[in-house]
Amino acid sequence: MARILQPSSLIALCFCAAAALAAEQWQPIDPTELARKTPKVDAAADAEAIFWDIRVEDRLDGGGLTLVLNNYVRIKIYTERGKEQYSTVEIPRFGQRRIRDIAGRTIKADGSTVDLKKDAIFERDLVKTKRAKVKGTTFVLPNVDVGDVIEYRYREVRDGEAADDMRLYFQRELPMWLATYHLKPLELPTLAGGLSS
Repeated sequence: MARILQPSSLIALCFCAAAALAAEQWQPIDPTELARKTPKVDAAADAEAIFWDIRVEDRLDGGGLTLVLNNYVRIKIYTERGKEQYSTVEIPRFGQRRIRDIAGRTIKADGSTVDLKKDAIFERDLVKTKRAKVKGTTFVLPNVDVGDVIEYRYREVRDGEAADDMRLYFQRELPMWLATYHLKPLELPTLAGGLSS
């Protein structure tokens, strides 16, 4: 006889599946990254991005053009100042842009991890002056110490924008070991008569 799951069991099952999926999306950590004591790119750096990986995709959503950027950042913390500066993440949001699917974690020197909790993510004004206001999303990665590696992911959705006008940044204020862009072109539907573009 088939057994019917109670709603609470279904919710727990969905939560476990979502947690397992999120865990699979983190790239494995190289033990040499955890063991590293000094900066690789800039000897005076308080922190360095081990990588900044951005997947760029144009989409047609409901007849309109949408640009989607999936960001994945991993940072090594070398000093107290680096800890203070980079454990708090502020992602500015301009116009109709939206920030979605934020996940983050701290990787301790022994390889253990501390995940960012959803209730630690906030929407707030990042800059407010008489002439302008910049809203954004902010969060603090948990239990960060000097020597730890922090990483986070987020999706930025830009309605009415396309990748052909987008500036690609390979240098930022944070020294980077590696910056990678993956560009997925817009897939247009096949036109009448078998033509496509």
